[in-house]
Amino acid sequence: MSEDRLTPEGPEASEQESSSQGPSLVLLYLLVALALAAAIGFALLIVLPFYRRR
Repeated sequence: MSEDRLTPEGPEASEQESSSQGPSLVLLYLLVALALAAAIGFALLIVLPFYRRR
């Protein structure tokens, strides 16, 4: 086996290496946005009875 076959070359190789280094940023941002929306909704559920009573 030669070492040339073990190391991929070209632009595809750098894209594959960078994408497999960690979790997807899109997924992380989506989870943060979902958590923020859930926290706002939970806060509204707490405040709403006091707001209606006024």
